[in-house]
Amino acid sequence: VEFISHYLWDKRVPGELHTQFGAARKPARAQAPCRKIKVSPIPAEEDHPAAGQFGLFAAQTLSPGEHVLDYLGLVITEDLCSDSQYVAQLAPGLLCDAEKFGNEARFTNDFHGTKKNPNVRFERRVDQETGEHRLGIHVMKRKIKKGEELLITYGHCYSFD
Repeated sequence: VEFISHYLWDKRVPGELHTQFGAARKPARAQAPCRKIKVSPIPAEEDHPAAGQFGLFAAQTLSPGEHVLDYLGLVITEDLCSDSQYVAQLAPGLLCDAEKFGNEARFTNDFHGTKKNPNVRFERRVDQETGEHRLGIHVMKRKIKKGEELLITYGHCYSFD
C-alpha cells in the first residue's frame, strides 16, 4: 500500500464530478500522519477476524463526536468499483478505494466478529477552505480509551446517509 496525504483522482472520473466534489477553489489539503491513532498488529492467537493482520488503535483518549482522521484513497466512480474491501462512498456516485493507495484510516477494521460494537463512523463533510468533499472517521457516542481498537461498520461499496 502506498501512503498518501490527499485524495488521488482516477483519470477516468469525469471532469465535472472532479470539479463538483474535488478541490475546486484551492489545491487539495494534505493530511499529515495522525497522532491520535496508531496502526498495530493484532496478535495471531487473538479471537479476531483480522488476527495476524493490523488494526487502528487510539493513541490517546478520543471524545464522542471527535473527528479522528479522513479516509483517503483513490477516488473512482461506482462503475469502476472492483471487489476491493477498502471502498467507502465519498459522495453520490463517487467512491474512495484505499486498497492500493491510502492512509492509516484503511486499517480501521469492521466490528463484525470481534464481539464488540462499532465505536467510530464515517461522516461526510465539505472542507470550507478548499470546497473539497471529505470522508471523515468520527467517534460515536462514547469515548474511546487509549489503546482501544477503532471499529466501524463496512460493506462492499459501503454507502451511508
